[in-house]
Amino acid sequence: MNWHFLLQVFVKDPDNHLANWSNSSSICNWVGVMCDAHHERVIALNLGEMGLKGTLPSKNGNLSFLVKLDLHSNNLHGELPKELIQLHKLQILNLNYNEFNGEIPIWIGSLLMLQHFHLRNNSFGGFIPPNVSNLSKLETLDWRFNSIERSIPFEIGKLQCLKILWIGGNKLSGRIPPTISNLSSLEMLSLSYNSLTGDIPREIGHLQNLKLLYLGGNKLSGQIPSNIFNISELQEIDLSWNNLSESIPSSVCHGLPKLQGLYLQHNALSGALPSIWVQCEELKDIQLEYNSFTGNIPQTIGDLTNLKIILLGANKLSGQIPRNIGNMTKLQGLDFNGNNIEGHIPKSIGNLTMLQQLIVGSNNLEGSISKVIGGFQDLQYLNLEGNELHGLIIDEICEITKLAYLSLSINKFSGGIPHCLGNVTSLRELYLDSNKLILKIPSSFWNLKDILKVNLSSNILVGNVSSFGNLNVLISLDLSRNHISGNIPTSLGGLKNLQDLSLAHNNLQGNIPKSFGNMLSLVNLVLFENNLAGEIPKSLESLILSISTSPTTNYKERFQMVEFL
Repeated sequence: MNWHFLLQVFVKDPDNHLANWSNSSSICNWVGVMCDAHHERVIALNLGEMGLKGTLPSKNGNLSFLVKLDLHSNNLHGELPKELIQLHKLQILNLNYNEFNGEIPIWIGSLLMLQHFHLRNNSFGGFIPPNVSNLSKLETLDWRFNSIERSIPFEIGKLQCLKILWIGGNKLSGRIPPTISNLSSLEMLSLSYNSLTGDIPREIGHLQNLKLLYLGGNKLSGQIPSNIFNISELQEIDLSWNNLSESIPSSVCHGLPKLQGLYLQHNALSGALPSIWVQCEELKDIQLEYNSFTGNIPQTIGDLTNLKIILLGANKLSGQIPRNIGNMTKLQGLDFNGNNIEGHIPKSIGNLTMLQQLIVGSNNLEGSISKVIGGFQDLQYLNLEGNELHGLIIDEICEITKLAYLSLSINKFSGGIPHCLGNVTSLRELYLDSNKLILKIPSSFWNLKDILKVNLSSNILVGNVSSFGNLNVLISLDLSRNHISGNIPTSLGGLKNLQDLSLAHNNLQGNIPKSFGNMLSLVNLVLFENNLAGEIPKSLESLILSISTSPTTNYKERFQMVEFL
């Protein structure tokens, strides 16, 4: 047979992977070509991840014995040639991660032997052809991240062998067809990130082999069908970012002994949290933030000893943090932010030595920071802002050597800023504003050469500010509403990445340094309510600033939001 058409499969082979594709050698020895043992017929093309470019030639339809066509992760484009309809023996078609476009062709319903069909991450449009139901042997349908529109056809329920249905990240609309319940072999159902509407069909609860259910990122509404929580094989449920309402069934863990991940965040769910979490022995990840849950955090939450992530932020929870929370020693992320939780942070939280994120801001917590916090050697993100916490900012915080984000804003902390804080070189963002901090800002503080954002505003800090020469990557600095005095350091002008600077409401004096003209990234500059004198340096005129003047002073129109005197 003349195999010259295979040499024309691609316009370009820039990485020269197909160098041995030549008539001087047997086609069965070519890179990526597999033949059957007896007749030397091409049965597979395995040409994934070769950087190939161009379109798919129609002559590939001549490969009538082809069982597998794998072209994933290349740079191929154009529409699928209709001649592929001739591949009657094709079982595997993998075109993932290319640039194919056009509509999903109707003729795909003629590839009756197809078992695995992958079109992920292309630019296919159009709709799901109803005759996809002809693919009675299909086990995997993965068309995610394209631009497929319209509704999911009812005929999809005829794919009795289907185990994986993955069509998320498209533009599908309409309701989820109840005929999906006929897919009795289905193990994974992912319709996430489309524009699907209506209720979640109760019929999904009939899919007793289902392990993974992903319906997040749609416009689904109504109550979560209770029978979904009786699919004993389920390991993950993601219904996040919808408009679901009412409560979670109290039996959530009774019928889901294998559940590992529950993702219901960003809905309109309400009512109390289930109290029988102890039956979810395998649960590792709970994300319920941005709902309207009320009542206390159940004491039984501490029985989930395999839990790694628990996110309950932005709800209406009250009561106290359960003392037995220290039992969850594998916990890496805890977010109770934005609730009505009161009382003290239990000392047992010190047992959670694997924590990477601790977020309990915007509650009604009181008391002081416990010294156990120094044991969080993996903690990177600590947010205690917006509470009633008081006392000193203890030196033990400086022992958290990986800390990148620290916010203690809007509390009642007093005393000085710890000198040792300047040794936490991992810090990238620091927020200590709106407290009762006094004394000078420690000079060691300005050694945080990798810090990006600092807010120390609305305290009672006094004295001069030191040199800023080391803060080369700083983009935001707010020292406003303190009692800082002296001249503005000229070294501020060396901060070429600084975008926002506020020194307002202090006791600063002298001139605005001419070096400010060197801050080429500066956008917002606020200096009002000080004792500054002299003229605005002409060097500032070369900057594109957002400047607002005092009510009685008009500067050039392009200085729109910097407040000076």
